[in-house]
Amino acid sequence: MAPSKSLGALVSWMFNNDVGRAVSGTSALVMLFIICRFILSLLPGNIAEVVAPTVVYGCTGIALILYISLRTFGRVDVFLGTGEDLKRVYRQMATAQRAPNPPLWAFGGNWQFVPWIVYNLLSSTFFPLVYESQVLTVTGLQDKSKPESESNQRCMEDDVIINYFPAVEKSKSSSGCSLARDAPVIIVEPGLTCTAQDVPGSSFLRRAVTRGFRIVVVERRGHGRKLRGPRWNLFGDSDDSEQIIRAVQERTNNAPMFWIGFSSGSKLPIEAVGKYDERRKNGDLTAPKFVATACIAPGYNLETCFNGFKFPYSWLCLSSTKSKFLLENEEVLRAHDPAAYEAAVKSSDLQELLSHVVPFAGYSSDKDYFAHENPVLFAPLVQTPTLVVNALDDPLTVPSNAFGKMPGREDGATFADMIRESTCGLLLMAPSDADGIDIDMKLNERWATEEDQDDTGVEISRYASLGSLGTMEEAMWS
Repeated sequence: MAPSKSLGALVSWMFNNDVGRAVSGTSALVMLFIICRFILSLLPGNIAEVVAPTVVYGCTGIALILYISLRTFGRVDVFLGTGEDLKRVYRQMATAQRAPNPPLWAFGGNWQFVPWIVYNLLSSTFFPLVYESQVLTVTGLQDKSKPESESNQRCMEDDVIINYFPAVEKSKSSSGCSLARDAPVIIVEPGLTCTAQDVPGSSFLRRAVTRGFRIVVVERRGHGRKLRGPRWNLFGDSDDSEQIIRAVQERTNNAPMFWIGFSSGSKLPIEAVGKYDERRKNGDLTAPKFVATACIAPGYNLETCFNGFKFPYSWLCLSSTKSKFLLENEEVLRAHDPAAYEAAVKSSDLQELLSHVVPFAGYSSDKDYFAHENPVLFAPLVQTPTLVVNALDDPLTVPSNAFGKMPGREDGATFADMIRESTCGLLLMAPSDADGIDIDMKLNERWATEEDQDDTGVEISRYASLGSLGTMEEAMWS
């Protein structure tokens, strides 16, 4: 095996395998400890004895001050549209109307990753979700910038994996839980290099099922298995999504559907729903329809979505993206466009990589790609109730993009401005990522319209009501 391929296999194992990620994280902590000990050993003994406790006490004191400040002064910035139903739902969201209340051991945009990663590794290794998986072959246009025609046919074929939890067929369920075939569905779009067991994490998936929702995690092209063809979009393809949605509808007896995207997976619930809603507005009743959608930690503008990533997250995400999508699919991608593949592999950051891989998404230039795929261009078309959640200290997104000028808008409007002007948008900008850990809701609570809420709040029959958006919010914040 060539040295480059051996290195690629090692990197892929370190970032995409549970054991590999555990080894990588443990090694990093051990190296940090050794470096600290080495630095202290260079100091005279009496100074080292003073420096070590000073650093420990100083860091602890700073952390306590920041934590108390967050608990005392922290608040969620709310950008609420004009719709009365959305306002009613917001009034019932207790966590969005007070200071965050995270535990001390998991607070802060960076420190929270330690318990988060450990929990996710333990969950996926020892308590994996038991899915019923459906392999679906999807097709795409050869040139995505042009309409379908004799010379531009749907010949770009590959497989995606649709994961149902709990299983639709009761005979295939081994998880100990089951739901009616037409139970409401939440379609989940995982993050950058995530899978069905880590979207990232699985706590939202587990909690949503206890509320009566069936979870459907979509592993897009290249996520669940190697590519068969050279079509691959880093953020997902709305044409693929429509074929996936139809397959889910058929399998679940046209159950009410919600759509949630995490991180890079948030692009589709905005871009695709904007296109679908516009089609329905113009009379195309075959376009998919959702009760509500949600975007967790989105990047907003694809032209700048990776520019704020800092070390080590920028390096980690770039390395995992290259190993999962480029190195594992080198043969098929290099054969399709050698120059694009070589440039992508040599990219120094994710934003540069995105501009180099657009030929694999079906476009001849990054300008064409952004014109057809950038979600902020299609956000004004969305008529479906939409919740967007971000944290100002999230190191893996660029929250400032929500307040930057949107492409295609001559009036200088931002994404936050557009939310306020809409009838269906709600943007919550939390001061810290850790307040997503905060839970103040009981397991048997359900949000509903006043007419649908019974005395115990356990059963709701009308999932198509906008109150169901609150149910999804409750599970999501949990």
